[in-house]
Amino acid sequence: MRTWTAGDAVELVERSWRWMSFVTTPVTITGGAGWSFLADGGIGAPDGPPALALTILLLAVVAGLVTIGGAIVALPCTYALGWALTRCSVRRGVHAVAHALLAGALAALCVWLLETYWSHAWAPLPGLRLLIALSAAAAAAIATWRTAAVPRRRPRRVPTCGADGSAGRTLDE
Repeated sequence: MRTWTAGDAVELVERSWRWMSFVTTPVTITGGAGWSFLADGGIGAPDGPPALALTILLLAVVAGLVTIGGAIVALPCTYALGWALTRCSVRRGVHAVAHALLAGALAALCVWLLETYWSHAWAPLPGLRLLIALSAAAAAAIATWRTAAVPRRRPRRVPTCGADGSAGRTLDE
């Protein structure tokens, strides 16, 4: 049975962070900002599309930096969950769902803490916690599914005694 190491947890958190920073969060931000832009009727404004593009870019960069803190918070939880799931020898789909639920719950909790701490400084969007939790859960599910993929079989070596001193050749050669 394979054991779960701290390196596995770091690799999974790092992959989840990359998926969240470069795929799921920008898609979520673009969708939310586009919907808000269209709902407000900003399409006819002369500075509308350039301002929207700049807003999306700035939000994506800031979100990518903030999620580094989320990755640090998630690391010990990811290690404990991965260790427990590996000891039980569960399937890859269960790993993906469990890590997605963990990431979504931690993201919602972190946003709730930020809202509570800085509630006087900003007014959060109504579904901000849900959007961030869904983005984190999707990133964790994708990263877990891809990390826990079954390793490819190495080509089988056939022992040969070649004149050139080669130790063997693959069956595909």
